[in-house]
Amino acid sequence: FYEPVINYMVPDIIKYQTLGVDAVSGCTLTSKGVIQAVENALVQAGANKADLYTPVEKSKETEEYHTDIVVVGAGGSGSVAALTASEAGAKVIVVEKTGKTGGMSVLSTGFIAPGSKAQKDNGSTVTAKDLFDEFVNYNYGTANNLLVKTILDKAGETADWLVEHGYQVKPSPNGVTLDTGKGQDKIDNLYNNYFLKSKDNILLLRTKADKLLFDENKKVIGVHAVKQDGTEVNIYADAVILATGGFGGNKEMLRQYTGSDRYWLSGLEASSGDGINMALSAGADLSTELVPHITEFAANADVNYNDYYFKYLNYAGLLQLDTNGHRFMNEEWCLTQPLAKGASSIRTVGSFWVIFDQNTYDIIKEKGLSGLFTEEQTEYLKKAHNWRARALDPFGDSMEYEFNRAKEAGAACSADTLEELGRLAGFNVEEYMEQMNRYLTYIENGVDEEFNKDPMFLIPIDKAPYYAVRMEPAIFGTLGGIRIDEKMRVLNEDLKPIDGLYAAGQDAGGMYGYPYYETPGTTQGYAYNSGRIAGEQATTYIKNK
Repeated sequence: FYEPVINYMVPDIIKYQTLGVDAVSGCTLTSKGVIQAVENALVQAGANKADLYTPVEKSKETEEYHTDIVVVGAGGSGSVAALTASEAGAKVIVVEKTGKTGGMSVLSTGFIAPGSKAQKDNGSTVTAKDLFDEFVNYNYGTANNLLVKTILDKAGETADWLVEHGYQVKPSPNGVTLDTGKGQDKIDNLYNNYFLKSKDNILLLRTKADKLLFDENKKVIGVHAVKQDGTEVNIYADAVILATGGFGGNKEMLRQYTGSDRYWLSGLEASSGDGINMALSAGADLSTELVPHITEFAANADVNYNDYYFKYLNYAGLLQLDTNGHRFMNEEWCLTQPLAKGASSIRTVGSFWVIFDQNTYDIIKEKGLSGLFTEEQTEYLKKAHNWRARALDPFGDSMEYEFNRAKEAGAACSADTLEELGRLAGFNVEEYMEQMNRYLTYIENGVDEEFNKDPMFLIPIDKAPYYAVRMEPAIFGTLGGIRIDEKMRVLNEDLKPIDGLYAAGQDAGGMYGYPYYETPGTTQGYAYNSGRIAGEQATTYIKNK
């Protein structure tokens, strides 16, 4: 995102006449790029680099606000919670630590909406009950079933509400998902044309909430926050809604709760667990599942595959080996069920290698992944499994460029023999060669005797040189978090509601078991619906106090 940097950091540079200003939270790389560009320009103009970074003195001021409800986080769930509460008659303050609203919802392309008017008008007969049955088949009862049912029952109404508030939607052929397209406009519209029309509502950007406020009886009475200029902010409220987006940007929490931090984050670094940690300070319990939200494409924790083509290398059923040189899954799942079986399987090994030969290299370079299959097979995969169009584009010159980048980082290698490839990749060569010989027999016979992979995915490996590319899971963020009930009330370790404290979106656990559901738009649907319910319930709570 570049808009917050242009809107906030550039004016700060001019105002304070220094490059020693703070980066905009959530836009760290863009902020660094702007700083470097300005530095280069000034040095070329004759400035002394040592004089360009005079520190900006932090404010020692304190501000105080009083409101009905404070919402921490202005992503999809927080924004919808705030507007819902406002329309129910509450005064609301939204606190957002980055320089923009929207969070991951800006990057989302749609949300589940069974029973919505748009889906019914498009001929869909899929009901919330149908979707609930499908979800239970995936989570085997490991999710909070009452919460899942509540969210799905609400989904059609919420979709209609969003359309009434300016959302442009297009029904998906699956009869469940409404496509909104990516972009900031849909969230900006909720603020500019609705939420901020009320003089009682306030949006505080570049303001990080860092702790809950309690009274002498340990009851939650608001939040403490710090603005980017150092100004301290105390916001007193009758109810607090936490919606900070999980902890995908916090490596320490990823290690603690998911067992690894070897992920490529395609989500937001600003989602760093603030809401979860604030809730824990109030005695909240955590949901039984806290897991990485793995994307349908793999990545590398050290090399950026995400902006190029290599993220698709595990998206065609090519041979995949763990760090010992063993197969560990039916590789077709990374295409046919990428968010569920595929994601879960690659998480079991964390780091893995994709193996292919020169012929496959050339085909992918010149024709894309579809070149590995017949036209009939390609059409089937596109229709049955929503094979992404960009993955079918020729990789072109990017193929060599990306391979060399990965090789320089120790994440790729090539060799004239399979045995040498195994040595370079660090495999146990004896066990790896036993594996390779078995797999080559499967290719020859057209039968996968280990994992029953469809023969169409048994791509030949017979032309030197041979290639290996190391990959790890890419994640949107995290799933699971604070334990809540179906009213979005935060629960303590005795599973009793903590008065006045609510959670929504990726801060709120219980919607997901493991693995993740394959239905597109589930996470965004949960964000919007949990936000609406949290806004409604928090408003009911303050009116009944």
